[in-house]
Amino acid sequence: MLTYLILLLASIVALIPIIWIFHLSIKPESLLYVLPPVLRFKPTAEHYLEVFTYYPFGKYILNSIIVTTISTLVTLAVSFPAAYSMGRFKTGGDNFSFWVLSIRMLPPIVFAVPMFILMQSYGLLDTWWALILVYLTFSIPLAVWILKSFIEDLPVECEEAAMLDGCSRLKAMVAITFPLVAPALIAVAILNFIFSWNEFLFALILTFTEARTVQVGVAEFVTGYAIIWGAIAAAGCIAVIPTLVFIMLARRYLVRGLTMGTVKEEI
Repeated sequence: MLTYLILLLASIVALIPIIWIFHLSIKPESLLYVLPPVLRFKPTAEHYLEVFTYYPFGKYILNSIIVTTISTLVTLAVSFPAAYSMGRFKTGGDNFSFWVLSIRMLPPIVFAVPMFILMQSYGLLDTWWALILVYLTFSIPLAVWILKSFIEDLPVECEEAAMLDGCSRLKAMVAITFPLVAPALIAVAILNFIFSWNEFLFALILTFTEARTVQVGVAEFVTGYAIIWGAIAAAGCIAVIPTLVFIMLARRYLVRGLTMGTVKEEI
C-alpha cells in the first residue's frame, strides 16, 4: 500500500502542470490574472476559438503531422535494413554501431548553423523537407542502435531454416525477421514521433511561415507586448493530443521493444 501511495503522489505531482494548463485553457479571460487564482468558474472555449480564428494554428498542426509522419516512416524504412546488415553481417565492424549512435549524442545546437547554411544553399528553407532531413539525421542513429540490438537477440536459426526451405536472404529478412522485430519497430516509431513532434530548435531556425510547426506556433503567443496566457494554454493542450493518442495506441509495445534491445548492448 505504501508503494502504491508513493506512486500515486508522484503521478499527481507529474500531472499538476498538465492539469493547470488545461484549467487555464477553459478559464474566462477576465479571470486569468486574478490573484489569488479563481478555481470555480464557468468553463469557456473562447481560447480554443481564438487559436484557430486569429492564428493559422490549423496549418501548424498539418505541418507537424506531415513532417512527423514522413520522418517516422523514412526512419523505419532506412533503419531496419541498416540494423539487419550490422546485426547479422557485422557491417562496419564492432565499433561502427557506437559511432552511428555518437551522432545522436551531439547537442543539436552544434548543427544549427551548418544546417541553416546547407538548407539555404539548396533552397529548402521554410519547407517540410528541411525539417525532415534534419530530423532523420538525429532519428536514424538511435533507431539503428535499438533495432540492431533487437535483431542480434533473435535466433539466426529461424532465418537459416527458412533459407533451407528455399527462401532467399531478402525473403527471410522480410518474412521472418521483420515480424519478429515489430515491437522494436513500434518503439522506434514512438520515440521518433515524440522527438519530431516536440522538436523546437530547428523548427524555429529553418521555418518562417509556410512550414512552421505546432511547437513554434505555441511560442508565437509570447509577443513583445504581452503574453497571451489563454491562447498558450489552449494551444499547448491541443499540441499534446496527437502524441498522447499515438502513445496510448502503441504503449504496450514500447517497453517490450526497448527492454529486449538496448539494455543488452555492449559498448
